[in-house]
Amino acid sequence: MSMFHALPAYNGGKRRLLGPIFRPLPGPAEAPVFVDAFLGGGAVSLYAKARGYRVICNDVALRSHIVGKALIENDHVTLSHDDLVRLAVPVEEVGYAKAQLAGHTLPVGHCRFIDGVLVRAGGRDAVTRWLAMLLVVKHVLRLRPMGNFGARRIMEQAAAVDWESMNPAFVRDLVSRGVPRHPIRLAETNRQQINAGVFSNGQANEAHLGDVFELLGRVQGDIVYLDPPYSGTQSYERALAPLDDLLRGGPADEPPSPFSTEPPEKILPRLFEAADHIPIWVLSYGNQRIDLQGLMELVRHYRPKVEGRAIKYIHCTGLAGEESRQRNQELLIVGRK
Repeated sequence: MSMFHALPAYNGGKRRLLGPIFRPLPGPAEAPVFVDAFLGGGAVSLYAKARGYRVICNDVALRSHIVGKALIENDHVTLSHDDLVRLAVPVEEVGYAKAQLAGHTLPVGHCRFIDGVLVRAGGRDAVTRWLAMLLVVKHVLRLRPMGNFGARRIMEQAAAVDWESMNPAFVRDLVSRGVPRHPIRLAETNRQQINAGVFSNGQANEAHLGDVFELLGRVQGDIVYLDPPYSGTQSYERALAPLDDLLRGGPADEPPSPFSTEPPEKILPRLFEAADHIPIWVLSYGNQRIDLQGLMELVRHYRPKVEGRAIKYIHCTGLAGEESRQRNQELLIVGRK
């Protein structure tokens, strides 16, 4: 089983771009500290850890911080089947999933299980608690039809066992995601996958939760990977609000990230100034509001040695329309002093 199976199914993940991202970079013997300023789904940090870098990762979102604490910072604690059985013991009280998400956002039968895991996790040691929360993140993202939290009608039909009225493609998708199964069966698969991503690389890796500008102002590194939300795209705060609210235990009405709303010419220079003390930059960005040449010119104001390439790449695979699939590119920039 691949270590990448440990990661949640994350829109915007970079698993398929790891080769182009790392190929131009010096190895850990020459550049030992790798800073991942926007952890996201965790693929870049996990790969950097496997390569032997000392990884310092950060994200403002709790869902991403959970990945960092469970897989990047943790180097030996795993979840046993007995751990899963204890976590899955039902609780008497009605939790957030059952009260607010059951039937329209998540399958009813899975909500009590999710609430129980979150409650039981609070009584475990710190690392096991992060692993249990990662189990919940993977479970929730596995259950959503086509990766879309907005498809409420599909969940309502599934809750009513109204399979005959559903689009056959959605039925196949729900079955493949494990919606009709008992939650413990899906959780056991997730448990084994999470354990495949737990390993030591001999380094003191760190996972931080907070503002990227504050983090970059206080950490030292040799390489920084910058993968901010792309200007002109739907914000993660809106797209993943049900998951974020579940993990917090209630709605927080988070505003969209300025990286999603402000033009790249305005927001990216702030990021570059904060990272100026780190010698090597790797920037991943979408082409919704800027092209490759424009992005390279922005970087050249701060780094004289710049190389870049545009790669045809589908962002948010489960949600992308045909026009987006044809148009979208990933812009990869490497800048050096």
